[in-house]
Amino acid sequence: MRLQIYIGCIPYHPVVVKDRVGRRRYIIARNTPQLRRLISQIRKIDPAAKIAYFDESYALIRCRHWYKEKVIEFLNSHGVKTYITTGTIKKGKKIIEKLKARGR
Repeated sequence: MRLQIYIGCIPYHPVVVKDRVGRRRYIIARNTPQLRRLISQIRKIDPAAKIAYFDESYALIRCRHWYKEKVIEFLNSHGVKTYITTGTIKKGKKIIEKLKARGR
């Protein structure tokens, strides 16, 4: 049962602090055969990291926002090209379509 709190006659809904819960970031990277092998090592940096979406050319790697820079450094040091970071899968897919149209 959920407790309903009222301030005056307006219901009050507690706010979730995103810094404690964690925001998700989606890193757009080149999809290579070694990327799937590297995901287990990426999970040592961020246990919640995973490949959220991939196609023949690109992949979206999900990680928490406070591990984003470490994951990008790790990918670049292992020869995986990273392009941009976004906050949603939908925006990431749009960026991937633009990268395909440019031929990158």
